[in-house]
Amino acid sequence: MDPWLNLISRDEWPIGAGLVRSSFEVLRSEPSTDEETWVPITTTSGSTYIGSCGGTYNTTFVGYKEVTYKPEQFKLRGPLVCQSDLTLHWESLDFWEKYFQRLEQRNTKSIINRLENIYGTYATKVVPLANGTIEYTSGDITTQPPGSTMNLGAASLPGCALSQDILDQQSVLLVENGATAPDSMGWITMGPSGPIFPLMIGMEASNQILLNNAELREDYRAAFQTFGETALVIQRLGASRIIKNFRHIITAFPPRWSIEGGVMTRVPRWLMSTSSSIATKGQGAIPNPAYQNPNIATIEGAYILSPWVYREEILRPVNAAPGMTWRAQDYMGEWKFVTGNDAVLGMDDCAGVTDPLHELGRHFAQYKHAAKPVFPDYGRLILFRRCPAVVDCVSCS
Repeated sequence: MDPWLNLISRDEWPIGAGLVRSSFEVLRSEPSTDEETWVPITTTSGSTYIGSCGGTYNTTFVGYKEVTYKPEQFKLRGPLVCQSDLTLHWESLDFWEKYFQRLEQRNTKSIINRLENIYGTYATKVVPLANGTIEYTSGDITTQPPGSTMNLGAASLPGCALSQDILDQQSVLLVENGATAPDSMGWITMGPSGPIFPLMIGMEASNQILLNNAELREDYRAAFQTFGETALVIQRLGASRIIKNFRHIITAFPPRWSIEGGVMTRVPRWLMSTSSSIATKGQGAIPNPAYQNPNIATIEGAYILSPWVYREEILRPVNAAPGMTWRAQDYMGEWKFVTGNDAVLGMDDCAGVTDPLHELGRHFAQYKHAAKPVFPDYGRLILFRRCPAVVDCVSCS
């Protein structure tokens, strides 16, 4: 349903492991000099014949970096529902089927957003500056569990838009860091020009990279000349494409920020509207106009994805213990419909209301997991400027 749900591998938080676990990143072991001393082999040493058995052993070191991580939880509840209304309201069964589908989408979106925000917090931040240099800010893996908002650390304000030059430099660094190991799910593959990294990028930014590079554009056309109408260059703007060492995974809603007081502030993708033109009852989601406006949401992000950045560990509920049995629980975000007083008491000023026949009900869901850092530097969050759209004006003759 979404790349984030497939990218992050899942494991289980061991039962009884407590609130803190350790994660170890085993560091590379490389020679400290490129010209080590190699000694010729001799068969004699003085008057004895033990020359080839002697020699000096060089010490090598292997280091590791230990970090701790902690679990977190998120809970949701839906509106209160009355059983009698299903009998009295017109087309109520058809309505509630659609209602539950939307409720499931809402639940899934909360999980997707959290996986993305943790990735953006752990990954290295890349900021192209106006002077032509690139600034790097290490990801935050020490704050556990990760904060509610994506942590950009001390990243500076970007000074230019995303270009292929910036991506090329990241490709070189990722190769040097060893982030090229192909994975079983095919996120990182090997192509004719070397490793191909997945790049989650907005439609406008992806299209601009292709338009700004005439040589890439010509190579791209030539590569698909025999494909006719199926050629990728004439498909819709959001089509996936491979440019050099990056597979563009197009997203309609990349992360965006505004600049408030010299600080980047996240701009939400959606707004919940109560306007009668949107919803006659309740609230409906609409795209945030501030998010769409490049003069407000002036900063955009693109992710270089890697499944090695972190692993998600789901908590397993203990539903039974010696002499005790509980109602089965689920920590994976599955909706449960709860009826009776549990659905009303202590919520929405319903204290004192009783429901002995369990005619009132409400949906509840909870999600409990931990995010184990693995190789955070294998991922990238590139922050860049959004350029206001400028169109060619064709005058009327």
